[in-house]
Amino acid sequence: MPSSDPEKSNLPLTRRRLFQVGAGVAALAAVPRADVPSSPRFRLDGAGGNPIWKKSLHANWVLQSFGYDNTAGHIYFVQRNSTNTDPDHVGDLWVTKTDTAGNELGSMALHGFGHGVQIGVENYNGAVYLWTEWRTSDTGFGTRIGRFRFADGTVLEQGAGSIQDRTPQIGDMVNPQPAIDPSTDRLVVRYKIGADLPRIVAFRMSDARAGRLTSGYRLVERALPSRGSWGTAHPFQGFAAYGRYAYLLEGGVEDTSYLTTIDLNEVGQNIVHDRFPTTAGQSLPGREPQGMAIWLSGGGPRLAFGFHSNTGGVRQTSVFYKSEFV
Repeated sequence: MPSSDPEKSNLPLTRRRLFQVGAGVAALAAVPRADVPSSPRFRLDGAGGNPIWKKSLHANWVLQSFGYDNTAGHIYFVQRNSTNTDPDHVGDLWVTKTDTAGNELGSMALHGFGHGVQIGVENYNGAVYLWTEWRTSDTGFGTRIGRFRFADGTVLEQGAGSIQDRTPQIGDMVNPQPAIDPSTDRLVVRYKIGADLPRIVAFRMSDARAGRLTSGYRLVERALPSRGSWGTAHPFQGFAAYGRYAYLLEGGVEDTSYLTTIDLNEVGQNIVHDRFPTTAGQSLPGREPQGMAIWLSGGGPRLAFGFHSNTGGVRQTSVFYKSEFV
């Protein structure tokens, strides 16, 4: 579907760089891990595609994240109310189910879950289960990971017995954020062990589904780049994983947005590929990057990333993707 703002196709490839921090921080990565088999790496320059342009979702709230049901061909978007000042509703979210063009097919309310930074979508035995941050803290971010069945038109309270706690049990973790890599059938969790010390860990979906999320079941774990002053200027806005690589989305409101590639086989806090500035959605009013996911379309794998925009108080969602490999 055409967009009024296609991403420029003549942006140059950025040069590969390697950023490292001191050995003391790198030592944090000295945990057992298995190598991730080699896989293609998405090319971050080029035109890409734009299947969703300025679509309104169920609530007039801010887009935070989204994930694909690659079996049924649906998307699940998460929104939060950025203007909420009621402490009784901190962490309230809306989930909107759409087709791949962004047309609404259903919705569900989540009370007290968190900021909605990340979502995993699992189609299992004919039902759709969502994996999100859960049990909000005073900061508005979730403290656990919950797995629950999507049910159109319902409200799910954070204390509901139907929610399965699927938080990895590998030490103290802060702000766990789940995603699903459909190419390897793995749960991938980004979290922190301290200020500016993000990490990533992966498990088989069969183990994660069953709650086997202890250290002995992890497939890979590594440190992610310390964000420092970069993170202050360019907020983290979501991630996705495809095989050997994880991808980060970073950027603020009406500012340059960046796509970053992380090699899961590296150790320490290394970035093995340059951050790539993307012009996707450049004309969107109030443009802010929000959400990343892997879309297994009929045309092949796609690295999808979203943007929130605000047109005269009407909040809207746009989605772009990259489909070429290096």
